[in-house]
Amino acid sequence: MSRTESAPATGAPGPATASSPRSRRAGPVLSAFLVLLLLSYLYPLLYMVARSFMRFEPGMAASGVGFTLEHYRTVFGGAGFLQYVLNSVFVLAVVVVANVFTSVVTGYAFARFRFPGRSLLFGLVLVTLMVPKQTLMVPILDLVVRLGLHDSLWALILPFCVDSFNVFLLRQYIAALPADLEDAARADGSGEFGILRHVVFPLCRPALAVVVINTAIVTWNSFLFPLILTDSAARRTLPVGLAMLTQGPFSTDWGTLMAGSAVSSIPLILLFWAFQREIIDGITAGALRE
Repeated sequence: MSRTESAPATGAPGPATASSPRSRRAGPVLSAFLVLLLLSYLYPLLYMVARSFMRFEPGMAASGVGFTLEHYRTVFGGAGFLQYVLNSVFVLAVVVVANVFTSVVTGYAFARFRFPGRSLLFGLVLVTLMVPKQTLMVPILDLVVRLGLHDSLWALILPFCVDSFNVFLLRQYIAALPADLEDAARADGSGEFGILRHVVFPLCRPALAVVVINTAIVTWNSFLFPLILTDSAARRTLPVGLAMLTQGPFSTDWGTLMAGSAVSSIPLILLFWAFQREIIDGITAGALRE
């Protein structure tokens, strides 16, 4: 027996399609809004780069008077600049690797294991997300001094090897993954660390890309904690070193500061470019996940 379907009423309003007049009117408006949004993001970056190449005479604060590379010569020729870069790279590498490891292991434990106090511990992790990092300055400084790590690079590494947001992100991501692959690995005789390495870790690459980029941005741009946890110039990271390099007796050398900021932004841009595929894959997977 065949079933006939009634055609929709011609007068009934339907959703706007790609060829409807409503969508054609909204297209240029949406494009203009996106262009303005893009320019609002690009303007600080373009101003920083342009300002780093401008030569300013005394009393000429409104506009530059010509092109110059003197600011970049000051940055690269400044005493200790290379040491600041090496310190920042070392701290960044260790903190990122530590956060990737701790977030995966802790997130996997919260997502897959049942143990007493699990909900309470995870609740404490969520509570720490609401605590501003600035309120931890005195406790961290006191702990670092008691451990004898003050004015060392490990003072900038050990307190930041675990981040509650990264743990929360990985726990939520792993909990949404199907457990069938893990059960199959257990049936084949794989242990928990084998499952974590060969099954969970590859599936978490999009979330780990977010962990890497967020941790790298926070660590690379950190100014407050390196300022209070280190004293000597040999232990300074790039943000603190640039602040000391460009601070004059009566004013700030903004051209040199902009040049140093432009140089220091290159590693983060390259890092984002390297992980852009994983970020897009993560967005796509989240959009298509049922």
